[in-house]
Amino acid sequence: MQVLLVSAGDVAIESGLRFVRQGYEVEGWRRNSSKLPAEFKGQDVDLLNPSAWPVIDESTEFVVFTPVPAARTYEAYTRSYLEVAQELVQRLSVQAPTLKRIIYVSSSAVSGGGDGEWIDEGTEVAPNRATSEVLAATERVFLDSGLPVTVLRASGIYGPGRNHLIDQVRDGSARMPLDSHWTNRIHRDDLAQAIVHVATLGNASEDVYMVTDDEPAQIDEIYTFLAEQLRLPIPPQATEQTVRRAANRRIRNDKLLATGFELQFPGFREGYRSVLAGDSIRHR
Repeated sequence: MQVLLVSAGDVAIESGLRFVRQGYEVEGWRRNSSKLPAEFKGQDVDLLNPSAWPVIDESTEFVVFTPVPAARTYEAYTRSYLEVAQELVQRLSVQAPTLKRIIYVSSSAVSGGGDGEWIDEGTEVAPNRATSEVLAATERVFLDSGLPVTVLRASGIYGPGRNHLIDQVRDGSARMPLDSHWTNRIHRDDLAQAIVHVATLGNASEDVYMVTDDEPAQIDEIYTFLAEQLRLPIPPQATEQTVRRAANRRIRNDKLLATGFELQFPGFREGYRSVLAGDSIRHR
């Protein structure tokens, strides 16, 4: 049983380690494969140079695509997501005769919704940024390919080494927004387990799942919780409106949970306690 990790960064490596524990052979593609775990077969691959890609192992059954763009620009996303996806589906169609499923980790940013409303897989795809438009176009490349595909629309990923909010509270730069808003998140470990779980569903897997925890939260709730855990003052109120990247909405995860998936960290409190305790590491 063979798994190919295309763009083997933190999330992909964590999922790959879980595949290994279930008896799979895992191959990882990244620029410097020496950084991959010893349990993996590593390949030095520059995904932005398809002419130098290796031939895909014909025994590959599952492909996990978790792009990591070099920059948060339209151009960087187009190269790392859309163009790699276009090349990948062409090669898989020819080189992977035993392919069972491609699992593409996309983002909830492709979905519409706002004003605190609940959204799910049926919500209209309506990206509001250029980079999100690339993510949506990449989904279509996979879903229209005729190959077995599952798209995982992840909410905000946090976990070991992803300490943006923690660092803000620690260094005193955090501010309670004048108009607190809904946020959604998924712990790195739960996203990795969702990848493995979807692979086990076989033909029962559907095209798209939202991957998020059970507890949408107001950002000021999270700041308050982190300050209490760190035994630091609760951040002061902001004095002006701030520009936020995420939409003000709440995301349902009912569809994924209905498949039997169980969250290790159902809410931000459990997840951030684990991060603060140093229970796991970020894979570099």
